[in-house]
Amino acid sequence: MKRILLLGFTLTFAFAYGAMAQRSISGKITDESGESVPGVNVIVKGTTNGTTSDIDGNYRLSVPEEGGALVFSFIGLATKEMTIGARSVVDVKMDSDTKQLSEVVVVGYGTSLKKEMTGAVSTVSAESLERLPTLSPDQALQGLASGVFVTGASGAPGGGISVRVRGQTSISASNQPLYVIDGVIIQSGNLVRDAVGGQTQNVLNTLNPQDIESMQVLKDAASTAIYGARAANGVVLITTKRGKAGKAQFDLKAWTGVATPTRLVEKLTGPEQIMIENEAYLNDNPGAAPRPNSFYGWDGTTDTDWVDLLFDNARISEYQLSASGGSEKFKYYLSGNYRDEDGVLLGSGFKRLTTRANLDYNATDKLSIGTSINFTNSFQDVTQNDNNIYGAYSAALLTPNYRASRDPETGEYVDALIGFNTNALRAAEQSKQEYTTTRFIGNVNASYNILPGLDFRTDVSYDWIYLREDIYIPSTTSQGRGGNGIGNYNTSDNGTYIIEPTLRYNNSFGLSKFSGVLGTTFQETTYFTGSVAGQGYARPSLEYITSAATITGGDSFTDQYSFQSLFGRVNYSFDEKYLASVSVRRDGSSRFGPDKRYGLFWAVSGGWNFSEEEFFDVPFIEFGKIRASYGVTGNDRIGNFTYIGAWTGGANYLDQPASAPSQIENPELQWEETTSVDFGLELALFKSRLNMNGGVFRQTTNNLLFNDQVPWTTGFDAVQRNIGTVLNEGIELDFNGILVDAGDFKWNISFNIAFLRNEVTELANDEPILQGFSSAIIEGEPLNTFYGLKWLGVDPATGNSIFQDTDGNGLINADDNVVFGDYAPDYLGGISTGLSFKGITLDVFLQFVQGVDVYNNTRQFSENVSANWGLSDAVLRRWQQPGDVTDIPRASQTSSRDFTTDNSRYLSDGSYMRLKNITLAYNFPASILSKIGVRSLRVYGMAQNLITWTAYNGGDPEISTFGAGTNTSAGTDFLTQPQNKMYSVGINIGL
Repeated sequence: MKRILLLGFTLTFAFAYGAMAQRSISGKITDESGESVPGVNVIVKGTTNGTTSDIDGNYRLSVPEEGGALVFSFIGLATKEMTIGARSVVDVKMDSDTKQLSEVVVVGYGTSLKKEMTGAVSTVSAESLERLPTLSPDQALQGLASGVFVTGASGAPGGGISVRVRGQTSISASNQPLYVIDGVIIQSGNLVRDAVGGQTQNVLNTLNPQDIESMQVLKDAASTAIYGARAANGVVLITTKRGKAGKAQFDLKAWTGVATPTRLVEKLTGPEQIMIENEAYLNDNPGAAPRPNSFYGWDGTTDTDWVDLLFDNARISEYQLSASGGSEKFKYYLSGNYRDEDGVLLGSGFKRLTTRANLDYNATDKLSIGTSINFTNSFQDVTQNDNNIYGAYSAALLTPNYRASRDPETGEYVDALIGFNTNALRAAEQSKQEYTTTRFIGNVNASYNILPGLDFRTDVSYDWIYLREDIYIPSTTSQGRGGNGIGNYNTSDNGTYIIEPTLRYNNSFGLSKFSGVLGTTFQETTYFTGSVAGQGYARPSLEYITSAATITGGDSFTDQYSFQSLFGRVNYSFDEKYLASVSVRRDGSSRFGPDKRYGLFWAVSGGWNFSEEEFFDVPFIEFGKIRASYGVTGNDRIGNFTYIGAWTGGANYLDQPASAPSQIENPELQWEETTSVDFGLELALFKSRLNMNGGVFRQTTNNLLFNDQVPWTTGFDAVQRNIGTVLNEGIELDFNGILVDAGDFKWNISFNIAFLRNEVTELANDEPILQGFSSAIIEGEPLNTFYGLKWLGVDPATGNSIFQDTDGNGLINADDNVVFGDYAPDYLGGISTGLSFKGITLDVFLQFVQGVDVYNNTRQFSENVSANWGLSDAVLRRWQQPGDVTDIPRASQTSSRDFTTDNSRYLSDGSYMRLKNITLAYNFPASILSKIGVRSLRVYGMAQNLITWTAYNGGDPEISTFGAGTNTSAGTDFLTQPQNKMYSVGINIGL
């Protein structure tokens, strides 16, 4: 017994002595340009004692009292060995090693070396963002991130943007990705209450893309599962610029330009339309005399180009001033940005002022504090449009050109559009629809180093949006005439706070490297909105709601949403060859019933860097990795409390105040779940001159949230249920390479393409669920499928349209409806190339979408001679005599099935390739700049959306009449404003 006690005492003493013989050493690791390098392995030579540098390149490690040596290794940089000696601080500058792959990628709750990642991630850099003067960061993803389908709802300034990562997973819940900026989960989408079609709001416009350092799109479960219930549609991580230690640097960026529509619909002139309307009358009444001009209200000379009156070149300018710098203890990045954008459509525009302050403070060797603050005020001036007969562009298309805009004697506007009395110019100039948005996004974080490699971090964030909608339609317009002027005033106050404490670990033991995060989320969102509507204005100039004689309606309500989570992730790397990762998250959402409130989401993934194996000897392959992942993510983004049996006030029963049921209870309502499997291959070839990243994926979404129809005897028409399944699968390929690197001349190229397939594989029943104008949800077909009669063409003998008799019973009716197209892309992507020679650079970027169909519902009106609409010039190729072969039927005043039913005559190929951006720039050489005391100087000229190659027979194929948020009716064009092209010049000055 004494021997055992003696042995224990001896071992304890030896251990204590060893511990006492240790001392601490720290330092900072930078690369050749002085930038900090996170994730560097730091090991005491000859031991398994090691750590890794943090996000600022700092490290701390216990070392033997006698010193020894430290070994620093990092992928892409040459391994370096430093003798410790008696020093307590060892700073290291690491040199490039072109034989290794180097890139640090931001992932959920941390960073990762690209070589060690096991998930599918696309990155958009600050350089790419600077070449695209986009209004919002989501627009910048278009064509730059493989598998990401980005479309603008219309060309309206500040309008809605649709982003779909690897297809569409949901029918009625949100399909937008989750946006996270500097670790803060932010609100996105549309908050406007009174909007029509594409004239919705995109609250991501409150973020300034010029402040962004990089964007990562997380696509598979391995990278998104850490965000659990909100990650089924992918995650976009936005990292903003931060200060670096060193002398203060000031950057001024300014550009100005002119925008114009990509393409406008061509209409018949006034005389041409009178001719064709007379022809229609004579076709229906053989032998009759032509009608006189007075019958049509035409004076014989008027020819108003309504579309040309509404559109003009629009000025756009943007100015940014930023300052950055600091010391090892304190770093800062400050910026201010102002954008002023006139709309090409009369009466529209957008203005935005943003400020940002990113601060980092190393309070002690162990404690660091950081903050990110963004403040924005924006003003969006909207001209009513899109699926709106009273809209400006709508009326311009539908009004015949033989109608005058003003009375020739008084100069006053006239009621030009017969039947609706709309005047496009009057609607644009006299109506008011303004959205003013104030937004604050703030984050404060503190990180404390508990042990070498182990940090405790807490993030506290708040995202607040205040929106004011001010709408006034005076009595001088046809829409406001009936109420002697009508107005609407809406406000909304939306605030989200999040607290996220986390433990983060990163360390190495010999050949093994571990990293992980364990944390919890507490989120609370409060939404308040109020609205008041009035009519009866004494004078048209009194445009505020206080001047309304009668209050015709109003409401106010508040809503809350709570979210709590526990999450964790562990990454493991052995010998930089074998990789594994596990992510788990348990989320609880107030949007579901007590028994269905919590969900478990997870992912497992692995990778093999096969190029690191000793047996692998392929000279032209510098790096090679295979990766795979499998996991489950969720979607809870539906309305709040849709599971409860709800009642509403404001009802009237026997002239007494009453409440009435408004929603059927469904306590079984639960999460949508997306199960995904992903395989990938990454290669670096020819000394990293050519890099490739390819992958295949398959995603199945179950328990789709949908408003299912119920018998009317219940007193309701639908109830929210979990029904159906959607499948998304595809192939993604990314290439980038250096084609020429010959001294002063360099040429690089990047290319990405994704082949996608979407299918609704299961619904509650087999019957098509009709949506929009011609869209339907059908089992076995993609979402956004077009459904109706199949148009077979024009009969050369009679000039009448021919339709497919699907059931063969000799009758053409709804029983003959078939699927005739869809808006799901077959493939999409982008090509960019850059050339540089002695300071001159030329960058070209093309973006393409192939395989989408667009239902051009505008044609259903503009080719209908039987109505009083303005006619498209396509009517000029109409059938006129037996034997004519054409796609436009004979002119007739009798309304035919062409115009009364949805049919494939109006389907058009919406595929396109767009010269998205071309930039020619000159960077002044250092020899000149040093003489004038300037750090950098760049001047450039740029063109955006310069050329669009498409077979689409409308204005522009990138549209969505039903807004960016539609899940089931995308790809419909009804009186939708086309996208814009832009020409600009700019200057960047660095001091």
